[in-house]
Amino acid sequence: MEERREFTRLPAETEVHIRLCPKQKKTTQPGMGKNISGGGILLSSDQRIEPGALIDLEVITPMHRSFTHVFKPLQARARVIRVEGESPPFDIAAAFIEVERD
Repeated sequence: MEERREFTRLPAETEVHIRLCPKQKKTTQPGMGKNISGGGILLSSDQRIEPGALIDLEVITPMHRSFTHVFKPLQARARVIRVEGESPPFDIAAAFIEVERD
């Protein structure tokens, strides 16, 4: 079966800060990006997030750590599409709903 995707996935070992929506809690939980595309992200997290949940993400690459004054981290709102794994770490696939643009 041929896989048809609108966007190509790129490997992305990145630091990800995850915040559940609505922003009732100011706390973020850590995650690790596995791959990313124009349409979404696959990330790993120790906390299970149920499919359908809205999350706010901040994706920080090693380049952002060195050049935060030049490049802002990717900030996006996403909807969790699927969760894999019976115990941590969980693989969480999320589709971007809105990406912050300057």
